[in-house]
Amino acid sequence: MKVCFIDKTEFQYNYQDINKPFIRGAENILINLSLGISELGHEVVVFNNCSNEYKSINYSWLNIKRIDYNNIYFDIAISNNDTRLLDKINSTKKYVISHSLQNIEKFIRKKQFKSYFKNKPIYLLLGKYHESKMSKLFSIYGTKTIDYGLDKAFLDKTVENNIENNLAMFTSRTDRNLDLLIDVWKSNIITKNNELKLYVTPVNNNLEKFGIFNRNFVDKNEFINQLVKSRVILLPGHKAELYCLAASEAQELCIPIVTMGIGSLSERVEHNITGLIAKNKKQFSDYIIEIFSNNELWLTFRNNLLSKRGQKTWFNATKNFLKIIKINE
Repeated sequence: MKVCFIDKTEFQYNYQDINKPFIRGAENILINLSLGISELGHEVVVFNNCSNEYKSINYSWLNIKRIDYNNIYFDIAISNNDTRLLDKINSTKKYVISHSLQNIEKFIRKKQFKSYFKNKPIYLLLGKYHESKMSKLFSIYGTKTIDYGLDKAFLDKTVENNIENNLAMFTSRTDRNLDLLIDVWKSNIITKNNELKLYVTPVNNNLEKFGIFNRNFVDKNEFINQLVKSRVILLPGHKAELYCLAASEAQELCIPIVTMGIGSLSERVEHNITGLIAKNKKQFSDYIIEIFSNNELWLTFRNNLLSKRGQKTWFNATKNFLKIIKINE
């Protein structure tokens, strides 16, 4: 089977950049799925704006401009978030992996209507929350739900007991309600225990007097070494959060999560099993204090997470993905 992925980002990357700090969830899934499909014996070509092209017998990364003068037929074409990228591809089946909440206004503004009806793609969504928020327009040709795997570095990391019991981390994007977390921390957490520390995705303000520190952007292995020392991950969630890879990564390292369950966080965390889901800011504050002070509760979550380790491999995710995109064959 011949499969192509098409992606167009403002920055350049290829599969060799998988551990670089600028690789986000959308690029992560493209790299791992394309590699996984080729390793299962299929021919895969990724078209994106890479400057360093790579070619092998069944796995290639080519600059997206090559589409204009390569009339290549594929069995399956998969666009990363944009139907217009499918316009110049000859393919029996076409799919769009959606990484955002599409609405009709945005679709019109980005001029995707014409390409949508021309290509008739099946939309691949990231969970129940994502499906519930998508316009019914995008189910005309069908939708399917896919799942992420996790990078081998997370799966192989040894989970040790030398954690820092006063350390919490926020590892999502700053626009994912980090301001809400900072407000809660300043008002209700550090005032009750000034020995606690919160490391966050870098912000411009100096908040160290509140026990809030900017974490460094480092490569994946160093990031994991920092993350695994945390007692808890604090992620309020956000309405635009459709999967939250940060939550899955933390859970693979057996770190409990306290969240408000906004967006897809209610799908990522099992309340009172792998973490705590608060209904409001007051309860969010109470749960944060609870996870720091209640060792028995923390250990229960830790053991539950240990029992779930190793399930979210990209091998499993890729096999399930292939079943989904071949569902009607």
